[in-house]
Amino acid sequence: MKYGLFAIMCSLQISACGYSPLYSAPSGERLSVALVGARTGDAITSDEVVAGVRDALAKEGALAPGSTYPRVEVEVLRVDETSEGIAAVETPGGHVPRARATEVGVVARAWIARDASGSHEADTGDLRSLDVAAAPSEGDSLSAEAMRHDDALRATARRLGQRLALRVLGHPVSPNE
Repeated sequence: MKYGLFAIMCSLQISACGYSPLYSAPSGERLSVALVGARTGDAITSDEVVAGVRDALAKEGALAPGSTYPRVEVEVLRVDETSEGIAAVETPGGHVPRARATEVGVVARAWIARDASGSHEADTGDLRSLDVAAAPSEGDSLSAEAMRHDDALRATARRLGQRLALRVLGHPVSPNE
């Protein structure tokens, strides 16, 4: 009996500690999602970031349908690509330089807008996600290489969107992944 009462008292003490995340949406609040800016030429990347935000909000039970207020507004800032080393590939015309792999990165930010006035809450700041597109294999066609690159870019953008949503909800998230 003593231990049962002790366990109840401990659970009450823990649940009443008063902790709440610094940038959290009020309990039970539902947020819709809207893309308000995309500074990239690739619409699919922006769509994947927004889809990632929706995925994470849905998992957290905070997604509202449509794009009504309050909402998470997303701005996709840029897509970065860098070579992960260069190899001399032998072709019938001689050696041609080719990237061994490509690192793709997406940078975006998000915030909560309560109404159309333009005031922001819980701004995430710039977050970045990175991934490496696999190196081309011997005999790969250019279309296969392009598909691998696009897949890596879409996966990176989706992951970034999920991190943006978690950051808006007050979860600790690193600015770079």
